[in-house]
Amino acid sequence: VKTTYKRIKMNFYTFPEHVTISDEAKDLVQGLLKKNPESRLTIEQVLAHDFLKVPIPESLPVSAMT
Repeated sequence: VKTTYKRIKMNFYTFPEHVTISDEAKDLVQGLLKKNPESRLTIEQVLAHDFLKVPIPESLPVSAMT
């Protein structure tokens, strides 16, 4: 537990190598976890982030209803 809290205080984290994580996802996480709160992404920046820009389909297939 002490090690975990120490890593949190130091803002030390890594992304798992065995999991595929897009560059956009990593960039979003890094922007949210900046040590200085004033440097973190704002809600407007989060909502406009490339990771959240996905095409919205005009309709869903019938199979999505089951």
